[in-house]
Amino acid sequence: MIEEFEYNGKAMGTNYSIAIVCDSNEIADKMFEISRNEIKKYEEKFSRFLKTSELSILNENKKMEVSQTFFNVTLKAYKLFVETKGIFNPLVQVSRLGYNKNFDDIKNDETDIIEDIYDIDFSTTLIDNKTLSIQLNDGQQLDYGGFLKGYLAEIIAKKIKSYSPSIIGVIVNLGGDIHTEGLDKNGNKFIFYIYNPVSGNNDVEITLFNQSLATSGTYKRSWFKFGKKMHHILDIFGKQNPENDVVSASVICEDGAISEAYTKVFISMDYPNAIKLFGEKNISTIIIKNNGQVIKKII
Repeated sequence: MIEEFEYNGKAMGTNYSIAIVCDSNEIADKMFEISRNEIKKYEEKFSRFLKTSELSILNENKKMEVSQTFFNVTLKAYKLFVETKGIFNPLVQVSRLGYNKNFDDIKNDETDIIEDIYDIDFSTTLIDNKTLSIQLNDGQQLDYGGFLKGYLAEIIAKKIKSYSPSIIGVIVNLGGDIHTEGLDKNGNKFIFYIYNPVSGNNDVEITLFNQSLATSGTYKRSWFKFGKKMHHILDIFGKQNPENDVVSASVICEDGAISEAYTKVFISMDYPNAIKLFGEKNISTIIIKNNGQVIKKII
């Protein structure tokens, strides 16, 4: 009998869930265990809160030969940096606004805001394909954040789905970065709802089939500094939160990293200019403005 087996955990500073649609509890349990280990491996490589992670060591030493996994993530991030003309940028340091520890441990008004200029020109970072080495400039620090969750959700979902023909469908949700493969237990596409932070309702219903969904918003992961609300997305200059009327941006496409990175563009730019930047790319978008207006483009 086909069932949906659901598993939950916590890693990378967030909650995650994995749903596996198949006829075998044993297979589902095995694939969750493999997936949990994969998530742990990525956290140990990329967490900016672990001093022993590859990311922390590189940020400290500025130059090192990295693992193939780390190098692949960096290449993907650089490609998206170029595609978005620098709006998606893993060198911006949200820690300067007070996000300098796991989000659950942040206390309002606890630390000062760092306002000095720092180096966020990712085009000057040296990425050597032959030696798998990366060299950062003084003042540069990498932080892959939500982009990594979108990237990893796709990898895990595809790995689970390809394990056995008996696996009908998969949902991997890493802190809101979602990737689906296959169908639900009734043979239908998976259904999700987009939350409207203005109305407080799940206003938009969407279906996913072998696709990623990422949502970023100014209402998520927020805290207060000196009475002013801060959130985890910085503008193109890496100094402050963007100033526009978008409170939530969701992007749907086949690529998890692209979905996540592109949401940052819609938060950082006004909608018409963001659409112009992407041109005719094969993405669907749900944009929610601060007056509650929903702009939906589903392809």
